[in-house]
Formats: sequence, C-alpha cells, structure tokens
Amino acid sequence: MKNDLTCGVVRDLLPSYIEGLLGEDSRKAVDRHLAACPACTAQKEAMAARTETEPEEAAKEVDFLKRVKKGTAKKIVLAVVCTAAVLLAAAGLKLFVIGTPLQPNGLAVIAAVQPGYNSLYVSVSSTGSGNAFHGWKVETVDGVASIYARDVLVSALYSSGHGEVSVPLEGVREVWLGGPKSGRLLWQEGLVISQQTLDLLEAKTPYCGDAPALGNIAALLQIEAGYGPYTMSLETGARPYTWTLEFQQSLDTQDWLVLRFYLYQMLALVENLDKVAYTYQPSDAQGRTAEDRTRSGGVSVESATRLLAVLTKKYNELHHTDWPVHESIKEYAESPLEYQRMVTLLREHFITRQ
Repeated sequence: MKNDLTCGVVRDLLPSYIEGLLGEDSRKAVDRHLAACPACTAQKEAMAARTETEPEEAAKEVDFLKRVKKGTAKKIVLAVVCTAAVLLAAAGLKLFVIGTPLQPNGLAVIAAVQPGYNSLYVSVSSTGSGNAFHGWKVETVDGVASIYARDVLVSALYSSGHGEVSVPLEGVREVWLGGPKSGRLLWQEGLVISQQTLDLLEAKTPYCGDAPALGNIAALLQIEAGYGPYTMSLETGARPYTWTLEFQQSLDTQDWLVLRFYLYQMLALVENLDKVAYTYQPSDAQGRTAEDRTRSGGVSVESATRLLAVLTKKYNELHHTDWPVHESIKEYAESPLEYQRMVTLLREHFITRQ
C-alpha cells in the first residue's frame, strides 16, 4: 500500500499514536511510515520514553507536595499549641501571681484607732472564698496614707483571703484603702469613717417626695429591724415637708429615745425635708382607747440644728477639738467627715449616755 503520509503529518499524529487514540486506518498508515522512516521512528521512541517517565515524575512531585503539606500542618499545629500554652501561662500568671489592684468593693473591712500607738489598725477580709491577697504596703504622700495590695485567685502560692496592716498616723490627715482616686476612705482627721456613713451619703436624695429613695435610707439605717414594721407617709403639698413613720408595735421610752439618733440622720440626708415625725404605741398602752394609745413626736431642721450646735461646743470643750458649728443640719451630709462627726455627736447624746 502506498505510504502517503509525510514526516510532518506523522509527527503531528505521534502523540495520539503513542496514546493509542488513532483509528485503525490512521494507525496502519503511521506504522507504514515509521517502518520506512528512521527519523520519525526515533522521534516516536523519544516521545514514548518521555511519556513513560512523566507519571513517575508526577507521582514524585505529588509525594513531595504531600510531604511538604504534612510538615506544614505539623508546624501549624505546633504553633497553635505553643501559642495556647503561652496564653494559658500568661493568664495563670495574671490570675494567680500578678493579680489586680485591691478593690474595696466586696470586702469586709474593720478599722480602729490604736490610741497607745497613734496608728490605725486595718483588717481586710474577702467576702468570697476564691480570692487571696498579697503584697500589702502603705504609701504616704502629703499627709494622705494609702493602703495597697494585690488581689489574686487562691492557689498554693497565695491562699489567704485576709490581710492586716497598721498605719502610723503621725502627720497623716487621711487613710484610704486602695488610694484616694478609686479607693475607700477609712479615717480622716481623727475619726474612723464607717461603711454605713459612705453608704448613706451615696443614698442621699434632694427630694422628700421620692418615696423609694427615702425607703432606701430607712433600710440602710435598719429602722424596721430595730423597731418593727412601719408604714410611711409624706407631706409634700406645703411646708413643712414632713416624712412620717407610723410604727405598728409598741415602743418603750428607751426605744423612742434611741430612735431619735436615726431620725436626725434621716433629716440630714433629704435636702428639702423640713421634719421627720413618728407615731407609735407605748408599751403601757393596754386598755386605753386607740386615740389615747397613740404617741407621736418629731424632729425639725431648726431643733436638730440647735441641738447639734450645743453638742458640738460641748464636744470641743471636752476633747479639745475645733469641730465647726454648722448653720443647718443639712451641712453634715456634705462630706463623709462631717457626717461621721454628726453620728459621733448623736451617738454620745442619744445612745452612749443612756
């Protein structure tokens, strides 16, 4: 049969010929040409050799890529594990060793002056079981002493949720737990400032018509706990604005005398309040009519201011102090120190002397 294929045509057909993709007639034509053409035969053999090695090279390349990918994955996992370990270690260091600055909230604090040592004893305890303290120190700057510590989670390293420190008061005007900017005032100019004083000043309200605010003040003073259930009425339509407590159970003479200790504070803490009044049943009222059984009393701004002026002068003479005499009881609620002074005067007059 005539060999009618040129070398150029055969070389174009060689890829399909090697891969077995040609039809029978075309394949036979290429066979005849190759049998008579050494050059095209050599080209065919070279192409066939490359075709045989390409799968092996491709396999080697795929295997190499798999190894690279596997190694990269291991490195990524290792990096993630190392990063997590570093973060956990940092968190543990922060929580259990470094901690945070001591915050007064959530702490039980006892502060008392030690007269013989001219120092302030301070005891601090955590109200929770998971906190511990360390690094107690006292810094005094310009007459202001600040108590600092670190708050951490309980661990084998730090396990005490209690701390005690003594602050020398020589040349000191104020003592703070945690510093004056964000801490709690403990002592100022000779007086320990109680937590109740701070809480009551926080609850101070300008309006006697704000019944929830007045109820909060009474709750902080523990009126119901001390004197039993009561109802509350407010006179805000005309002066004198009056807050009246109507007690449901009987009170004896000692009870209502001590009650006045709290009434003065209530009067000071409501800015536009003119009078605090009360009604009660005397303990010897059995057999009397309802009208005869009821007793009442009250404290006005004027009478309270006069009494505090007298008590302040007596206190200054006795203790050689120079506490100011205020023009109104309301001025005692303008700072923790003045409020604590008022409480001191009232306690000595209504409670200590009883």
